[in-house]
Amino acid sequence: MPSFSQMTNRERLIAAFHLKPTDRLPFSPLMDGYFISSLPNQGLNIDILEAARLIGCDFMERHVAGPNPIYQQVEIRTESTAKGSRLYYDTPIGSIYEERTNSGNTSYISKHLIESIEDAKLFSFIAEHTRYEPQIDVFRKRDQKIGEMGMATLSGNMSPIQELLQALSGVENTVYLMADYPEEMDQLLETMHQRNLRQYQALLEYPCDFIFDYEDTSTTVMSKSMFLNYSFPMINDYADLVHQEGKHFITHMCGKLTGFIDEIAKGRQDGLDSVCPPHTGDLYSWDAKRILGNDKVLIGGIDPPHLSQISKYDTIAMTEEIIRKVENKTGFILSTGDAVPYGTPIENLKVISDLIRELGSSSLTQSPDEAVLKRFLSSCKQ
Repeated sequence: MPSFSQMTNRERLIAAFHLKPTDRLPFSPLMDGYFISSLPNQGLNIDILEAARLIGCDFMERHVAGPNPIYQQVEIRTESTAKGSRLYYDTPIGSIYEERTNSGNTSYISKHLIESIEDAKLFSFIAEHTRYEPQIDVFRKRDQKIGEMGMATLSGNMSPIQELLQALSGVENTVYLMADYPEEMDQLLETMHQRNLRQYQALLEYPCDFIFDYEDTSTTVMSKSMFLNYSFPMINDYADLVHQEGKHFITHMCGKLTGFIDEIAKGRQDGLDSVCPPHTGDLYSWDAKRILGNDKVLIGGIDPPHLSQISKYDTIAMTEEIIRKVENKTGFILSTGDAVPYGTPIENLKVISDLIRELGSSSLTQSPDEAVLKRFLSSCKQ
């Protein structure tokens, strides 16, 4: 492990993932294209790497060049509609489609892919006939371009039940289908799980030790029994597979978790990502760290919508509160509890990086340098 005075952003992140000491608190906001697309409104025509460099954070890029799905006996086509688009999957046994409606700078699902048990059987055929082709060279080139600014990470498929709830069928219809057709839906979930295991197997071929499973778990979407029966076992299977190659498996759970954080803490994943406080989530970073213990990584702590609306002064005060209240910061990476929102002032992200860098090793304690805090707060009042 490098000496603290020589620790780069990449080295700092890697040390945190391995639950090793760092020179200061790592800060890695979850930035993606949605946030970057809003920067021209702030007079900044820059890409995500330039934004990370300007902010000065420990950059961790998400969703980098994962394996491409290869569909056998399945044709995919899209059609434009008056309000958005349709995505069709044509198979030898029938077709299903998803419809999206445009709204502002984004879009939403206005018709789910799976709305009946017949649709579920069609999707089971699609899942069974899905294979994965790694994009290792593309990943390697991107990771090299990031360099010591941080690192690229990989994304694994979420558990099948979460995919149904979030994307394929919606909460209400998923619950009804599982109640009315338990055997057929159990078979669908198992087929999707086997598809996911093929994807994770492909991910293990990459020169990357960090794989994230974007579950988006929340008590607003599923009950504890649904989590324990249909999500938790699959997550553990993915963790076991990843661990066979000595890699780290992190579950992205950005929703309201207090209702079953004790159960989540017993999982075999190496840590949680994007743990979010009120009001988007309901779990403060200091409580999450205490419950998870010292053998799991914790990433998160900042409520994204709040960050997009507050002043630099309040941003510093918020960061100070987190630093003071998280007792053991080994394996703690300060981040947003999910993606940085569109329109967030980049200065709010930059002031967090500047503050932590100036605090240095005291950012790892519950008694950060008072002189540095006073200077930063004073400068924001001017």
